[in-house]
Amino acid sequence: MNGTATAQPAECTIDECVASCATCANDTCSSQSQTCEDPDTSMHSTSDWTCTCPPPSTGVAIANAAECVIDECVATCPTCSQGTCSSEGQDCHDPNIASTSTGDWICTCPPPSSGFATAKPASPCVVDECKNPDNEKKCADAGQVCVDP
Repeated sequence: MNGTATAQPAECTIDECVASCATCANDTCSSQSQTCEDPDTSMHSTSDWTCTCPPPSTGVAIANAAECVIDECVATCPTCSQGTCSSEGQDCHDPNIASTSTGDWICTCPPPSSGFATAKPASPCVVDECKNPDNEKKCADAGQVCVDP
């Protein structure tokens, strides 16, 4: 608790991120490598401190450690896609956004092509024109089998 005044009552404050008390952070954030912030240090505002995850992960929690996640398709980091998929006209998907799971993003070919790869562009994206029902029907109507070399 802090606060001083001369010839008037002191306005006491408490920063729950640095104080030791029952409602304080008490190293909850720092032990998880997260930052702590107390948005209102007035004596009447308690249990409002927040833990925030370090970049490139995201996550915030009030009066508790945050659950940190990282979507490697949108974040900027050494293991992130950083536009690798989109620069090839492919879609990116991160199947596990836990901050402990990295390098598992997947590039997938856009329809009607097929193909995917983990942590790199899918190559090659193959389009089988015979999978198009119209093309398949045209061949079948002519008594032929569709083959796309």
